Amino acid sequence: MACVVVPDAAHTSPSPSPSPSPSPSPPPSAPQLLRLAPEIRLHLYRFLGLASWDGSPYQFDLRGGRASYRDYVGCPPDPIDFYGLLISCRTIYTEAAALLYSANSFVVHHYAPAQLPGLHALGRLTEPSLRSLTQLKIVLTEAACHNRVTENDSSDICCCEGRDDLGLYDWSASRWCRQKHCNDVHQAPLLSDGGTTSAAADDVRRTWHSAAAQLFSRIAPGRLALSLVCDIDPQHPRALHLAESILAPLSLLPRSYLSECRIRLAKTPDGGPLQQLAQDAAVHACGLPTPVPYAASSEQPALGAAATVTLTSLPRELRVRILEYTDLVTPRRQVAWSRQDRAYVLLRLRRARDPPYIDLDELHDTQFFECYRGRPEGCFCRRRHAAFASHCTCWAPPGPALFLVCRTLSQEAQYVFFSRNRFIIHDYKTYPVWRVPDDSPEPNSYPFERFAASEFLRDVVPASALAHLRFLEVVFPPYPSATWPGPEHPAAQDWLATVAWLRDRLNLPALTLRVMVIDESNGTPERAGEATPEEKAALLRAYADLVRPLRGLAADSERPGLGRFYAHFRYPEERSWEHLPGEPRRPGPWFDPWLHKKSLKQYLERYVMGARYESLYADGRKEPLPSDWDYMSFSHKPL
Repeated sequence: MACVVVPDAAHTSPSPSPSPSPSPSPPPSAPQLLRLAPEIRLHLYRFLGLASWDGSPYQFDLRGGRASYRDYVGCPPDPIDFYGLLISCRTIYTEAAALLYSANSFVVHHYAPAQLPGLHALGRLTEPSLRSLTQLKIVLTEAACHNRVTENDSSDICCCEGRDDLGLYDWSASRWCRQKHCNDVHQAPLLSDGGTTSAAADDVRRTWHSAAAQLFSRIAPGRLALSLVCDIDPQHPRALHLAESILAPLSLLPRSYLSECRIRLAKTPDGGPLQQLAQDAAVHACGLPTPVPYAASSEQPALGAAATVTLTSLPRELRVRILEYTDLVTPRRQVAWSRQDRAYVLLRLRRARDPPYIDLDELHDTQFFECYRGRPEGCFCRRRHAAFASHCTCWAPPGPALFLVCRTLSQEAQYVFFSRNRFIIHDYKTYPVWRVPDDSPEPNSYPFERFAASEFLRDVVPASALAHLRFLEVVFPPYPSATWPGPEHPAAQDWLATVAWLRDRLNLPALTLRVMVIDESNGTPERAGEATPEEKAALLRAYADLVRPLRGLAADSERPGLGRFYAHFRYPEERSWEHLPGEPRRPGPWFDPWLHKKSLKQYLERYVMGARYESLYADGRKEPLPSDWDYMSFSHKPL
């Protein structure tokens, strides 16, 4: 670990001994270093490692110890390299300390009295050092997203990134963290069952209050960017009371006393209370404008009421336009739902590109998904933690408050959410999309009583909001031919009833429907598309049974029909037995799987759309672009 404990030069530099001669001795000549211009001396300080040349801050840990490895990218210099410079003389100390503490980031951890110095290390810093301080992270408890100065840590990793329930197909930062650190750097949240007791939590609070009183009385107003981490168990009855007590020193500061303030109070989002406390404290300490919906009722009762009246009194077109700028519209305008998650899942576009090629869409989307990238203070993302940071613009689902204001705004919020986003329903898994159930109670049969699309449209989407849907995409994994449900299967019967039930509830002329079965272009394992002639015939019959109910959505003499319908189905390639095992198959010129797939696509689209099929591609019209999951290189975020 890198340690910087700068002593006061006045107490460490030797004092000149008095001369026994009555006549005063001539003053000693100035050191060679002080004869240089101050600008040159600052360059020399950078050469010694007090600050980087590119302006990026080093991160130093005030808790003590030294780094075991120093050959990784971004490793800070060892303070022993410039410690002698800081105690050489008062002039050099003043210049070097001002550069060191203003150009770098510092972190200090709380420890029990019998352990390392912890927050007491702040008391060892001199007042000039504290007044020069610009970036400080204080960790009281840290259950995840540690960002210490070791070769195994990275400011670009959040321990809450990714998932652990996807088997071998998932990259999980939490799994990576366990492999690298064996959980030895994670602390239990305060008040947790397997962690600290109430007495230990009170000790943390008292130590923090003492350190905060010394720190805030000696820093320069408007200069310090403070990051505070105190992970609390949000389920404990005392969680809110402890959080309020932890944030009390910040609430006593004058407004705008800190340049920035980032606060985290729990490892995972708590649904509002802790996150709201963090936001209120940070907004006050930094002097940020207070958002009207989150203003305390005791502070601005009239403003909140006036804002509500003004919003509901606006014309509907303006209200809808305002709601479109909220989180009701996702960054990519795509939302997934699957049997795996049974929750809305946000898709993240990630195309596999080799340098120097840069996907501008992906680069733009990063600001809505990974605000912690390149942040030396670690992760304070509101979507991953009960936290607040002004730089976090990550998309998060809107809370229930937006739907509980009044019936009018609730209906319009539903309209914006379901009409402005594309909805993708995966019949089994969101990722990997090609996986099929391998634990079916009845082999060679469809393992579910209903299609996921039926569950989503019947049970998830409010019946009053079905008419707002504008783009619906139903995705099936490559089920074997024997697994697809037959016409008498409960899932097929339920699908037939669901489509008939939807006929009068959907706004069909405005709806685009796309049905897909994953094939080799979507990452299906090699040779999964091969089938015997019997399997091929069974699979094509299953496709027909799947889309047959959709024909009832076509236009007739009494009502308009479905606006657009597109089909992408895996065409079963006939298995060849003429080549040796392990030898690549070379189909003859009479078989072109892509040509057959195109013919199947045209047949199914014409079957559903009827005479209106030609309008799908008339006048240069094209099918909408594939959804982000189709690139097979995304990171999905369950919400």
